[in-house]
Amino acid sequence: MLSNSPSYDKNKLTNPYLGGNLIDTITNHINLGILIEDESGLVVSVNKEFCNIFNIDTPIEKLIGTDLLLNSSIDLTVLENQYYFIQRTNEILSDRVQINNDAIELKNGNYLERDYMPILDGNIYQGHIWYYKNATEKILVEKKLEKIKKAYSELFNHLPNDIAVLDPEYSDLFLNPIAVKDTELRKYILEWMINQNNPVQGNSIISNKTINNYQDLFTQVVANKAEGTIEEKQVNEIGETRVYLRNIKPILDETGKLNMIIGSNTDITERVKTEEKLKKAKLLTEEIAKAKELFLANISHEIRTPLNGILGVVNLINKTELTQQQRKMALMINEAANNLLVIVNDILNLEKISSGEIAFEEIPFSLENQIQTIVESFQYKAEEKKLLLKFENEIEKNQLVLGDPYRISQILNNLISNAIKFSEKGCVAIKLSCISETENLIWCKLAVKDAGIGIEANQIDQIFEPFKQADSSITRRYGGTGLGLGICKKLIENMGGRIAVESTPQKGSTFSCILPIKKNIKVFTPAVIKPNYEKLKGCRILLAEDVEMNQFITRSLLEEKGVYVSVAMNGKEAVEKVTNYQYDLILMDISMPYIDGIQATSIIRSMSDLTKKNIPIIAMTANAFKKDEIKYRANGMNGYLSKPFHEEQLLTAILEVLDNMPFVIHDDQIENAVTLNHKLYNEDLIMGMGKGKQEFIQKMVGLFLKTMPTDMELLVKSASKNEWKTVEKTAHRMKSALRGMGIKAIASKVKLIEEMAMADQFDQSIHTYIREVNETLKQVLTQLKDDYPNTFVPK
Repeated sequence: MLSNSPSYDKNKLTNPYLGGNLIDTITNHINLGILIEDESGLVVSVNKEFCNIFNIDTPIEKLIGTDLLLNSSIDLTVLENQYYFIQRTNEILSDRVQINNDAIELKNGNYLERDYMPILDGNIYQGHIWYYKNATEKILVEKKLEKIKKAYSELFNHLPNDIAVLDPEYSDLFLNPIAVKDTELRKYILEWMINQNNPVQGNSIISNKTINNYQDLFTQVVANKAEGTIEEKQVNEIGETRVYLRNIKPILDETGKLNMIIGSNTDITERVKTEEKLKKAKLLTEEIAKAKELFLANISHEIRTPLNGILGVVNLINKTELTQQQRKMALMINEAANNLLVIVNDILNLEKISSGEIAFEEIPFSLENQIQTIVESFQYKAEEKKLLLKFENEIEKNQLVLGDPYRISQILNNLISNAIKFSEKGCVAIKLSCISETENLIWCKLAVKDAGIGIEANQIDQIFEPFKQADSSITRRYGGTGLGLGICKKLIENMGGRIAVESTPQKGSTFSCILPIKKNIKVFTPAVIKPNYEKLKGCRILLAEDVEMNQFITRSLLEEKGVYVSVAMNGKEAVEKVTNYQYDLILMDISMPYIDGIQATSIIRSMSDLTKKNIPIIAMTANAFKKDEIKYRANGMNGYLSKPFHEEQLLTAILEVLDNMPFVIHDDQIENAVTLNHKLYNEDLIMGMGKGKQEFIQKMVGLFLKTMPTDMELLVKSASKNEWKTVEKTAHRMKSALRGMGIKAIASKVKLIEEMAMADQFDQSIHTYIREVNETLKQVLTQLKDDYPNTFVPK
């Protein structure tokens, strides 16, 4: 197998070490691939098994005396890395030292092992023998064991516990890094190594003594062959008391003999401290909960009874003949009663308000009129105290908004009521203003200013806490539950706003809340900004994509805009092209063979050439979750585009990245598109992607009809042979094409098949899914052939 071999000498066949019909007969009856070559690398003998491995069709007798590499008899394409194979072979032949179990990876995922045996006559090199055998199962098991070993090693080395494994004589088998530093643990081990022959006194430790130290625990476990755990307090070198959770577990063999001891120590000092705090907090919380429950039960009964009467009477009054003034007053009573009913209901479920679970209405109303009605409802109370009550509106007259008028009324009722309650003279002013406005949103500011008793600076924070007043004497002097401001704050925050207070003792307070409120716009037509696709003309884009249909679609859309497109079939090829050529942007698929999109991006970002290093990269993927986008950006990508996509989304994504603008593309519209007819594919999606051009659509359908049956056959075959890596790759490739055609009936099942194969978590259901996909796909292919009878299916 040496490329520089001299001509073959037929006399070699008579060599007692090499050649001869006897050798040929023997090698062809051995279940190994055997190749015997002379010192020049020419074939002396080769058996059928060797020829089968390397796809050699030439009759064996014609191979004798030839160099298998020079005459290209060996099919190197069966190898995963043929260059390494040649390099390694030459290296072994140069050294002329016996080699055993040299591993070779095949492209189909299998492995070979080969032995090399030099044949020497004294010190004279006569040739060599190669033995090839299938080692797939062995190597896969070794890899799996190595992976498991590494995982367990990492696990134990990074656990924040002392872990020690001892043999029956109590000597160390394993200590993790934390255990090595644990002097107490090592002291116990050493003591027991010294005293290991001292007999243990039965079960006396368990029956007569409370276990409270590690040494007694160790004795108990050895004597009773039963696991034991204690919490032990120790004072460290700086006088600090630490608490450790000590655990010892005996491992017994099949005869019940002690085979191994595993000990672990965990510092639980902080946990113990936290538990003590939690116990105290729990007792306090339970006491508060009981008080709240009793309070709410009482207040509910006391308020609901008269409230039902008020609402009933108002309803009766409204049925009688009333003057305009009387009807207005009845309306005010009804408004106040309904607001009070809302408040009572919220009080009974204060926790729901705090957690943001309360529901808000979204109905049209006049913000000015709503506030005016609330202010007028307090007019009589203000006059009783000889207070001036006024309302100033600075927003547009008759401005209609969308929101919850009852919640706004609830907030204002509390603020105005407090302002009047705590004021003895002067004015209570309510002001409505706009601090910011967008096309469909108004940021309103509601301010309630009084000239009352004010609030001390150190008491402002607590007034918004439920059941609390600024001063304990306030409830006696002014009444109230202390719930009003707490409920207001929660309501405002749940509506997306905030509340603040400015106050000076004995001079008054101003409570201000800022709320975002939607405008009542029934028809909203967003401004359409037409992108300038002319910018793309002459742009050089590298498309890294391994699915032929996706290549065709993307390339066609881009080339129509004058874009020069170069295609890379995988991440490795993409890196090579970036190294050798210059591009303006890369469209990078994530899941590709050899090197995936993330790895390829990482390699490009580490290049020394600054222009290549900083080339814009857009991730193109069928993974459409927010977490995926975050992951790709964190790995150096500039943009994210989910498949399938419309032409406008693709072109806009490229323009935005090239213009260095923030870029987020989501494709929920396509993903959730509903087919309005009986077809299993989305005809509107295909027409949209092809912009109605029959030539484009025919070619896209033709590619689907060509690739999908082949992929389906491979999926079925791979699953039947438990070749799950092939199943995963095939399902991923199919998923992209199915989503591109809008075949939602099976796209989700193919995605599930891919995930199950990837995670090595599958049962009989994966075969059920594959059968269902196969049956549905047959129907889809029949529909496509019927709907597109003139489609050319490439060979």
